[in-house]
Amino acid sequence: FVDPTLSIGLPPFITATTGIDALTHNIEAYLASGFNPMCDGMALEAIKLVNNSLEKATKDPCVKSRGEMAMAALIGATAFQKGLGVVHSMAHPLSTKFNMHHGLANAICLPTGVKFNDEVVPERVDEIAKIFELESGRGLAKYLEKYISNLGLPTNLSSQGVEPDDIEHL
Repeated sequence: FVDPTLSIGLPPFITATTGIDALTHNIEAYLASGFNPMCDGMALEAIKLVNNSLEKATKDPCVKSRGEMAMAALIGATAFQKGLGVVHSMAHPLSTKFNMHHGLANAICLPTGVKFNDEVVPERVDEIAKIFELESGRGLAKYLEKYISNLGLPTNLSSQGVEPDDIEHL
């Protein structure tokens, strides 16, 4: 049951953070090791939906943008049966230790996680970069940082009270 009208009144922060969580699920599913072409195809399609709809859903919501984001989230929940990755492994302790919204923790960690994965599976990062109309994946991490900032979200841990001394514990 997916009804985008139920989310029309959500505040921009919640829309942006849950949208980035959906984006992260799909990016990490596509980048996860293993062979699952069905999950890969779904993840890439959902990344396209997020690219087409998250900014609109956050800043000027309508049923179409909210519906596309709902589908991207639903697809991500299916696609990540293939696995998640480094972004979620960093975000979960941030959410626990700092009471940070899960989507916000993902938003802050996503560019770094993409940069890490670009060293391991650059051809897959290239495929994702094409969705954002980038020439290669080498610029995807920086692009995502700007994209996240444009949604009104912070892009660094210090903005959430995380100190350098906290990193080892995390």
